[in-house]
Amino acid sequence: MDLGASYTLLGIVISVYGAVQLVTQVPAGRLSDRVGRKNLMIIGLLSFTLMPPLYLYAADPYVLIPIRAVGGAGASLVWPLAMALIVDRVSPARRGSAMGWYNASFYSAMAVGPAAGGLLYDLFGLSAPFLFWTALGLASLLIVIWRVREPERALFAVSITPRQEVPLIESGFRFTFLACCGAVMLAGIIGGFNITLLPELAGEVGLTTTQVGLLYLAYAGTNALTNIHFGNAADQGRRKSMIVLGSAGCVVSFIFLGSAFGMIGLMAVLAALGFASGMAAPAAAALVADVTSSERRGEIFGIFNTARMFGVVIGPLMAGAAADAEGLRGALLVFVAISAIITAATLLVQEPKFAY
Repeated sequence: MDLGASYTLLGIVISVYGAVQLVTQVPAGRLSDRVGRKNLMIIGLLSFTLMPPLYLYAADPYVLIPIRAVGGAGASLVWPLAMALIVDRVSPARRGSAMGWYNASFYSAMAVGPAAGGLLYDLFGLSAPFLFWTALGLASLLIVIWRVREPERALFAVSITPRQEVPLIESGFRFTFLACCGAVMLAGIIGGFNITLLPELAGEVGLTTTQVGLLYLAYAGTNALTNIHFGNAADQGRRKSMIVLGSAGCVVSFIFLGSAFGMIGLMAVLAALGFASGMAAPAAAALVADVTSSERRGEIFGIFNTARMFGVVIGPLMAGAAADAEGLRGALLVFVAISAIITAATLLVQEPKFAY
């Protein structure tokens, strides 16, 4: 915004990160099914390490678009492969818990990152958060190199079995798979809203950059803790109920977000939004693993993460366009409607009949 971007251009800059992932996550997942996951993840994390300083040289908002695109391509080599690698190593009875911890780590970073970034910005200026980002990227790269191991089947089953003989989704569960993808897409849409419009919403009540970081902390911190709890609960059954109730909670939270004022009010509603999203996410990821082929897991979670990234793409675009046209309150109504449609779709989810 300081470089002269409109809300719409801001939405485009943010969305291109996910837009690139829309076309690269599934090929990355397929490739990992054939050649393994670790080396591809290392390439992706290398982009996380080298990309952040490039932001500091941008003198025009349009320069940020190719930088974000490179980051999106690198992310495609990390997130779906990490999920597939985790599910490769856990039993079906522990998939909910595993996905809960995975999501918790993701949202813990989202909780700490904005708060740390806001504080670093206030204390040391614009360069500090990006240099800190580079340091974290390097640390992640070294951890994967030294500590992560491939599953024992070095050449995955899909390399042996012809792809056309291995169905992606089990018979009768196609809509369940799509609805779970819709639930995780909602999480991406929420993220797009938070990145694009939450700072402006906070600015209306005069919050500082550090206080905006605390709002992200309220959302992502609650989301992380909820993921752990409901990940464990999902292993006991009733995954559909968690998906439906969590999605419905997002609808209610967006409704109340429009009437929340002040630091305390915004934190409370964002915490409720994080709670609802954290209830649905691990159950949806575990259910996807339940109803799809184990031999095409990289491809499956490539599709699953593509759905989330589709939400990340359309979230900022909807937020920016709606805010330019109708203001912040009008944009919130759009998010209420989208959340309600996704919630309605989750009512048709079916769970496989096996003991958790």
